[in-house]
Amino acid sequence: MSYKETQELTTLPVQIEALEKEQGEIAATLALPETYQNPERLREVQARADTVSTSLTKAYGRWESLEEKAAALAADS
Repeated sequence: MSYKETQELTTLPVQIEALEKEQGEIAATLALPETYQNPERLREVQARADTVSTSLTKAYGRWESLEEKAAALAADS
């Protein structure tokens, strides 16, 4: 594994945690009735929810890929 990949593997859990926290905050915002009283704000929150969800999916996929690569290298050693 390259140095960059090793660093990325180290930082991905922190990034994932931050995205999960934001996802929870978005869910809380979407649970508020007043969110639905402002259509523009609702669109912004929903768009951010989509972005965060996509980012989380990519981050989990990348983390899994790097973990597999690290495990394969460890097994070869």
